[in-house]
Amino acid sequence: MDLLLTIITFVLANVLLLYPLEARAFQLLQVLLVILLGVLVLLKILQLRRTKTKAEEKVLPAQKPAEVAPVAAAPAPEAVAEAGVVQFLARLQEKGRLVDFLMDDITPYSNEQIGVVSRVVHQGCREVLRGAFDIEPVHGGQEREGITLAGDFDGATYRLLGKVPDHPPYRGTVLHRGWKATRITLPRVTETSRASAARKIIAPAEVEVG
Repeated sequence: MDLLLTIITFVLANVLLLYPLEARAFQLLQVLLVILLGVLVLLKILQLRRTKTKAEEKVLPAQKPAEVAPVAAAPAPEAVAEAGVVQFLARLQEKGRLVDFLMDDITPYSNEQIGVVSRVVHQGCREVLRGAFDIEPVHGGQEREGITLAGDFDGATYRLLGKVPDHPPYRGTVLHRGWKATRITLPRVTETSRASAARKIIAPAEVEVG
């Protein structure tokens, strides 16, 4: 899942950087890019937690199993991680109808119709992002301004594009300021969502009765 999201995020970022877009479409794609980055950060944190849990299990000394009454087996770390990601997507769907928007074929709709829908998606998903993350620009300056990077710059913070010379310093122009999460509040995985069937449900089917 994280590989697929990474590919989609990369493609979306390149579209924003390389293709001329209308202002409304550009803003919408920026929102979607931030959402995908938030999901990727969430996946990474869950993976780190899972790795830490496995490491702690290896360190614990072997003990004789106590004779206790049988209890239900705890879900695997992978199941909990999947449930957390699905719950985050569920919040984006609940507040901003993000999954509906992305899964629908928008080709038949006019730009005006897409613009109306994108406003709802933008407002709802922004509310979810602000509740789960504090997001700030990586670069403190403005876009299109000049910048010089020394040889010891953080490769995870700045990505070099274009004709990169073999040796620093690297002088260029800021195309995108980037984003970083300064606070992360993950959705709490409930006992119900740990179940194998429930953790895969992003949004239940709705049936009108009567």
